[in-house]
Amino acid sequence: MKMKYEFSFTEMNYGSISIESDTKPTRSDVVDAIMSGNAYIGNTDYKDIKLCGETPTKSKPVHDLSR
Repeated sequence: MKMKYEFSFTEMNYGSISIESDTKPTRSDVVDAIMSGNAYIGNTDYKDIKLCGETPTKSKPVHDLSR
C-alpha cells in the first residue's frame, strides 16, 4: 500500500547581489533588490527536515473490462 508522507523544512539560499547607488543601500533596499530577481543564488541548503504526518493513499479499484 502506498503512503503519502508530508514533511516540513527550512530552505536556506546563499548568494550575492550587486547594487549601484549614490548612497549606501539599507537592508530594505537590499531585500527589495533580491525580491526583484536581481540576486545570484549560488547554493541552496535544506535543514530541519521533519516528518509531519503520513496517511494511506486510496488505491484505485482494478476492474476487469472483459465480459
